[in-house]
Amino acid sequence: MHTKMKVMFALAACAGGTAASAQEPLRFLVVDGRSLPMGLIRNTPHGPELADGLIKDWQDALAHELGRRPVHLVLPRKRQDWAVEGHKVDLRCFVSPEWLTPEIAADYDWPAPFMEVEERVIGLADKPPALSMRDLEGKTIGGVHGYTYRKLDALFASGKARREDAQGESALLLKQLAGRTDYSMMRTLDFQYLRRNDGRMAALALSPLVVSHFAMYCARTKYSEVSLLELSGAQERLLHAGALERILQKYR
Repeated sequence: MHTKMKVMFALAACAGGTAASAQEPLRFLVVDGRSLPMGLIRNTPHGPELADGLIKDWQDALAHELGRRPVHLVLPRKRQDWAVEGHKVDLRCFVSPEWLTPEIAADYDWPAPFMEVEERVIGLADKPPALSMRDLEGKTIGGVHGYTYRKLDALFASGKARREDAQGESALLLKQLAGRTDYSMMRTLDFQYLRRNDGRMAALALSPLVVSHFAMYCARTKYSEVSLLELSGAQERLLHAGALERILQKYR
């Protein structure tokens, strides 16, 4: 293992402060490249750190409910499966089995989903909105690098529309504002947050055209000391208490 990666794991295991040091860690796998509202990633001398956002808030709440200390291990997408194979993490939250191959999905235990997510087409506020897939033909459509938009796969494969990727949601919308794309595809929550916090986004608007609607899970690695029953119970208690809704209100 590279020296820098060893340092990242050691620091992640020690994170949480003296008061929480007696608690067993609950190690969460987090993909890098996140942006608010999902996650704020800060670069430190010892590697990337999850500093804020919906992902951190929910994972912190889940760890607290389980009586454990949250540890957020931020890794590039290509190293996530390596971390699971090396028994470096316990949970992989904000993921869907639909995004994984059957072989990789089988490496996890799946409780009930905890959150529903919708993705829509984003257009210019002063232009007619996209109402159907036909409206996207002949257009350049922006997406986030590494994301899958299965409803539009046939459109891209046939050459009837062109996909143009950006590294994150904010960069995606800035490309559209610069005229490099005609439409963007984005989670409704992300767009609402960015539009509220960046005045430039007032020139954009949600269209009625839904690209996808899917459930989010906190998947348990099969070797985790936290059982599926414990995870499911903690998740259910948080949802019943309205914890997720209170977190979401921060970013709407």
